[in-house]
Amino acid sequence: MLKEGTSKYFFLGMIAVAAIVASIIIYPFITSVITGMILAYLFYPFYNWMRKRIKYKGLAAFITATLIILIVAIPSALLIKNITAETSYLYIRAKQHIATGEVIETRCYENNFLCTTVNGVNSLMRDQNIKQYIMDRLNDILVFITKKVSSILLSLPSIVINLVLVLFTTYYALKDGKEILLRATQVAPLKVHHQQEIFKQFSDVTYAVIYGSFVVALIQGALGAFGFWLFGIQGFLLWGAVMTLFALIPFVGTWLVWLPASVMLGVSGYLGGETALIWKGIGLFFYGLLIISSIDNIIKPVIVAGRAKVHPMLIFIGIIGGLFAFGFIGLILGPLVLALFQTLLQIYEREKKPHVKEDEPCILGRKNHVHKK
Repeated sequence: MLKEGTSKYFFLGMIAVAAIVASIIIYPFITSVITGMILAYLFYPFYNWMRKRIKYKGLAAFITATLIILIVAIPSALLIKNITAETSYLYIRAKQHIATGEVIETRCYENNFLCTTVNGVNSLMRDQNIKQYIMDRLNDILVFITKKVSSILLSLPSIVINLVLVLFTTYYALKDGKEILLRATQVAPLKVHHQQEIFKQFSDVTYAVIYGSFVVALIQGALGAFGFWLFGIQGFLLWGAVMTLFALIPFVGTWLVWLPASVMLGVSGYLGGETALIWKGIGLFFYGLLIISSIDNIIKPVIVAGRAKVHPMLIFIGIIGGLFAFGFIGLILGPLVLALFQTLLQIYEREKKPHVKEDEPCILGRKNHVHKK
């Protein structure tokens, strides 16, 4: 008969092997599973609202998952269709401008710095070598996009499978999420208050990243697209999408899009003798400054009020590193992993040095708290 200790270690070894094999099985679909969990987190308040009105939680979860399809998939498909059309239009316009050698349309004949600069740029673009180089680069971009689209079409069956998996994960995460979390806390080899701290940090960081970063970025992108449409800029949906991406990057922001656009409007109006364009450029500048960029300082503090303050550098490194490591889902997963690492360090520091005084700062910039047993 095996000794009790030997039996225990053998059982733990079996669990470890099973966990490794399970990880290998899940790994190809890990992005879909995580996406489903994130969607379940986002729509859990609506699911709770449905549960108060529907007796069966399975039906409430199914209605919520169906709503997610309607809210996310349909608008996304329409947006992609319009952005594709706008990109094609801008590509054709760019080729036309390069072919004529007049990148900036102008009727400017004054002898000043601005006119001289613009006329110099147009003159430079008439050089056949430069013109050919730019045309080649535009063609390279077109070939790259064509290959990506072809790749997406060829992998359509895989995309459908992953979307179905996202839907199933969302459904079961809504329906059985509480029970799954309860089981996880029961088997996790951590003290209860440590588990609570980790879950709270996960919740706070997820809330801050999704609502404080993604929702704010979407609002800024939508306002940017509306502003570009209002002031008559072609491809406003495309530029709105670009502003959304830039808004996710700390220390960068949407100004990299709306500021050059406002300057180009003003310059085009001045060079072409069109006062209306000059005023549009001025209007877009103040719209971007007072409305688009100020959203980050007005709405974001309201959204994350009362939650853990997530340092911008943590989000920045997590977003960029997560994007390279895990793809699109890494935009959220990256900051979460770094937040988990930070929380575990804080727990380890407190447990390792329980004698540290209450008001003595720790290496992570927070106060140490003596754990009371």
